[in-house]
Amino acid sequence: MTTASELVRDMYAAYNRRDADGLLALLTDDVDWPDGSSRLRGKDALRSYWLEQWTRVHTHDDPGEPVDLGAGRIAVHVNQTVRTPDGSPVSTARFVHLFQLRDGLTARMDIEPDTTPP
Repeated sequence: MTTASELVRDMYAAYNRRDADGLLALLTDDVDWPDGSSRLRGKDALRSYWLEQWTRVHTHDDPGEPVDLGAGRIAVHVNQTVRTPDGSPVSTARFVHLFQLRDGLTARMDIEPDTTPP
């Protein structure tokens, strides 16, 4: 049985490889995911979003250790680097990713700025 921490680490590994199928296998069918000020719902919406996004930018998320918040919630401090497909830097930032798990899969993700000192 996969632990919540393993699930989250596997998600980041798949995302960083730009492995849509591997990442989608770790999400519920009705997954709820942020896209700026709007929300994406369902695996088909996420597949389309990621495949299009990865043609424009290559994002690498370097996650810290997942923190169990209880009730199926996990928080992860992330250092994010965004580059163009040719490798030119676009941005770096720090975030807190908040995950809601259900039945051993991720059902929701939220993103907050990371305000902790580096």
